[in-house]
Amino acid sequence: MKTLVMETMPNLFWEEIQRKGLNAFFTESCNSKSEIKIIIIRTKINFDKNYFADFPNLKMLIRAGTGFDNIDLSEAKKRNVIVCNTPEANAYAAYEQTLSFILALIKQHQICKDQMLKGNWKENIKPNWEVSDLNVLVVGVGRVGTRVADTLRYLGAQVRGVDPYLSISEWKQKNIEPIIYKEGLEWCNLLTFHCPLTIETRNYFNLKELDILQNPIWLVNTSRGKVVSEQAVSHGLLKGKVIGFASDVFSEEPWKMKKFAEYPNVILSPHVGSHTKKAKIRMSLETLEVWSNYVDMHQINTEVNKKFIFSNQ
Repeated sequence: MKTLVMETMPNLFWEEIQRKGLNAFFTESCNSKSEIKIIIIRTKINFDKNYFADFPNLKMLIRAGTGFDNIDLSEAKKRNVIVCNTPEANAYAAYEQTLSFILALIKQHQICKDQMLKGNWKENIKPNWEVSDLNVLVVGVGRVGTRVADTLRYLGAQVRGVDPYLSISEWKQKNIEPIIYKEGLEWCNLLTFHCPLTIETRNYFNLKELDILQNPIWLVNTSRGKVVSEQAVSHGLLKGKVIGFASDVFSEEPWKMKKFAEYPNVILSPHVGSHTKKAKIRMSLETLEVWSNYVDMHQINTEVNKKFIFSNQ
């Protein structure tokens, strides 16, 4: 099936295509959009209904990467287009990014450096936390959230999860205690997000949720920027309800710096959670695996659940 690659892919992706003799199937441009049956995108293209209309014979859309909020799933469902992603590609890297954030926050890495640059020693630094001090609420207990939960629990934290899409048997298999979001907010002192951006999760943590908190919290977001309200972050830091914030994702990217970024208990990174060599290798190979399973064996792997309705649709 003629496949259009609409965004830049790693060199390994094209090397594998050449090694397997698949060059005739793939193109980075096309004269006739009607001949395109499969399209591969990454993050830059917002594949809306206009794109779907441009490719009337499209059968499959592959999102090389994890997030899929840049795809109009309602339109895909209407046109009977299969949408797949590569969920394992970035999972390890995002999990490690989250752990690094959590440990850097509770061990006050940024604050310690800031004090030393000011010529101060440890007298002005509050005691660090240990992982066993944490009551962790994991919102989104998928590939990344599960790994985060398992590791923190192994290190001594109490962990509970929020995920309305998991069945009772899946919760048992993961061995993570489920909890209602509101009750979880009342219980936790660390809140970490690993959910997709949908109508339900847009501003999932906002000023209302800030008021529900019973304890000051460490707040971490490596999911999507619009899941966490920046207004709530700013207000929470100002009032001491958020004792530390770390984020790899932002409401708009590239992000225009906000005032709260200057706080020493805030750690930011420019959406580099999946920016590893191994993640790019896995993405390339997993994308081709999804493609070949469909084309060669008529199997659909890692299909995106079209019941997700995204906030930009």
